[in-house]
Amino acid sequence: MAQSLKRLGVTHVYCLAGTPIREVFSKCAELGIRPIGVRNQQAGVMMAIAQNYVTGRLTAVALISAGPAITNAATSILVARDNCWPLVVLGGRRPLSMRGMGSFQELDAVPIFHTLTKWSALVEETSQISQYLEKAFHVAVSGRPGPVYLDLPEDVLTGTGVFTHVASSISSSAAPADDQAIARAADVLLRAQRPAMIIGKGARWSEPYAEFRALADEFEIPFVTSPMGRGYLPDDHRSCFNDARGVVQRQADVILLLGARLDWTFRFGGEIARDVKLIQIEIERTEIGVNRTPEIGIIGDIKSVLQKILTQLRCKRSTIPATDLTAWHACLDRHRLAQRQKLNALMSDDTLPMSPYRMLKEIRDFLPRDAISILDGNVFMAVGQQVLPSFLPASRFTAANNGCMGIGIPFGIGAKLCQPDRLVIAICGDTAFAFSAMDMETAVRHRIPVIVVVVNNEGNTGGILESVYFPDHDERVTMFQPDIHYESIMRAFGGHAEHVERPEQLRPALERAVASGKASCINVKVDPYAPYPSY
Repeated sequence: MAQSLKRLGVTHVYCLAGTPIREVFSKCAELGIRPIGVRNQQAGVMMAIAQNYVTGRLTAVALISAGPAITNAATSILVARDNCWPLVVLGGRRPLSMRGMGSFQELDAVPIFHTLTKWSALVEETSQISQYLEKAFHVAVSGRPGPVYLDLPEDVLTGTGVFTHVASSISSSAAPADDQAIARAADVLLRAQRPAMIIGKGARWSEPYAEFRALADEFEIPFVTSPMGRGYLPDDHRSCFNDARGVVQRQADVILLLGARLDWTFRFGGEIARDVKLIQIEIERTEIGVNRTPEIGIIGDIKSVLQKILTQLRCKRSTIPATDLTAWHACLDRHRLAQRQKLNALMSDDTLPMSPYRMLKEIRDFLPRDAISILDGNVFMAVGQQVLPSFLPASRFTAANNGCMGIGIPFGIGAKLCQPDRLVIAICGDTAFAFSAMDMETAVRHRIPVIVVVVNNEGNTGGILESVYFPDHDERVTMFQPDIHYESIMRAFGGHAEHVERPEQLRPALERAVASGKASCINVKVDPYAPYPSY
């Protein structure tokens, strides 16, 4: 197992050690794969997810012991599936020779994961381990990425067999795209009066950054992004109109859909004009036409397809007169400026307890340009999408497509292990924080100086749910006890801890957290009755 993982390029393995996988965990360490001992299997799998996303390839796996440990990991596997992230989870199982005898923690996990993974399989012989791992890695990264689960019985792991050298690198490939569709797409884009791009996180695995920039710079095509599509082109690019995304979608006559899905994130495409000419590039055939039928659907790798489209655009410019996009940009500029003026007013409010806008302004002004930020919550996360910029690819995490809470701390740990020289900040609502708080100890123990900011608004959506659904109840139900000092948990673990109540205290607290060189937790008191921001 360990030799195969090493050959496949694995650098980190995340595990809560137990039977029957603790020996594998130990052997990984002997071979130079860094072992990270986690406090919860769900968090460990999320750490691997984040590391793979930031790295841009499969360098981390999760190793899970038997029974309940495996079902603990199911939520994270669902997160990987719904976000199309490559992941390999290796689960332990009681001996096959004792199947049906009622062994401790006996579980046949393969059927559980059939609907949550791209491939779920049982390894039945020791000699099959290397081949199954090679296939697992290939399946996880090929086409549209996703999770794979392997069930590894104890008697298979402790058996003997001939080690087979597996491939040291796994690559994804896609079939060539339709040249006629590419030529039509170039023609439609050149003739557009109000073109736009929607960029999503699915672009991570193709890395079409130069192609995005050529479309935005050379052809002046405005763009908006999905929540985690931020940074593939920097937010301060002159053609970035996230602050006018509604106008872009309603008024564009041609939209190029790149690594984004028209799911709930984009209101199922309902905000896009009815008569828009949609050009959808997608590596997964079944995604073409979901919720909106495209004018042109192209199946293929985004980078490869865009390279061909750009070639066509440059060739056709000599025969198709260039459209003057000055008026289109001016229209979007006006809406962007108006939105930023409203945002500045919200961020300048010094009322106490501070609003999420005021808190996030202080964080925004502190963060370096290459920071990796994770937003894990509800009210403040929606605000964070408006306030916090991203400038580099794969530098923004949110609760993503299925809105899983508790991702902040484990995503922060996985990202920091991948990019130790960059500042990584996990901003967590107090509800989301509780799901993974114990893994702050993992960060302290493994000397991972991630910064955790707790947005303490006293409950699930602050006081909004409580005031609506339990207005006359004599107990707090969706609200928590006021003034909980969450930072004390980090202090107990030996990390750096701060409590903040005023905006002017926050930046100095962040500076001290960085200077400490330790995993840090800053507990920030925020208005529990701050309204959910309008879209």
